[in-house]
Amino acid sequence: MSGFSRSILAGLCALCAFLGLSGFTSSTWAATRSDVDDAIVQLGRAVPSMKIQVELTKTWSRAYITDRIDGALLTMDPDFLNRLTADGVLFVIAHEYAHVYLEHQKKLGIKAMELAGMPTPDMAFDAIESKPATMEKLHAMNRQFELDADEAATKWLAQLGLSACTEDVLRSIDGADMMMPVVPSHPGYYSRKQVICRK
Repeated sequence: MSGFSRSILAGLCALCAFLGLSGFTSSTWAATRSDVDDAIVQLGRAVPSMKIQVELTKTWSRAYITDRIDGALLTMDPDFLNRLTADGVLFVIAHEYAHVYLEHQKKLGIKAMELAGMPTPDMAFDAIESKPATMEKLHAMNRQFELDADEAATKWLAQLGLSACTEDVLRSIDGADMMMPVVPSHPGYYSRKQVICRK
């Protein structure tokens, strides 16, 4: 896989911190691996077809998912996990799994092949990498995918009787007090909050 395709696919799934959220304070309760396992069991009730494995390892994108034939693999940074609460973990996993459920990676690859006129997603991403105008078309698609994943995750939590419009969940999309620059492939905090807190 090319460097660009790795970065855009990781970017597709990253729950990055885009804008500072001055009103939130750091949680005194850190999530653990058992919270991850509990979240997967809970989400399995809302999404019975869900098949996911989680790997805790250092990663620049905090959390990203890879769609594989034998089930999705979610890679989550342990430092990010430690800054979340159980509800934040539940939302992060639901959001990331929504990318697989909604076939975002596949759709992004097809769009890249169409834009570049190349036979494989990796070749297409490599060809587009140095073309900002073409790249913006992929970024625009990806920004919508992030909002779609937020909407799906919010609905799944509602099926479990939980609200996603809580401080703990909103902190998870703000990076849990970890600042990161705004990136063109993701919508900002307020756009995401509008989807998550829609009544």
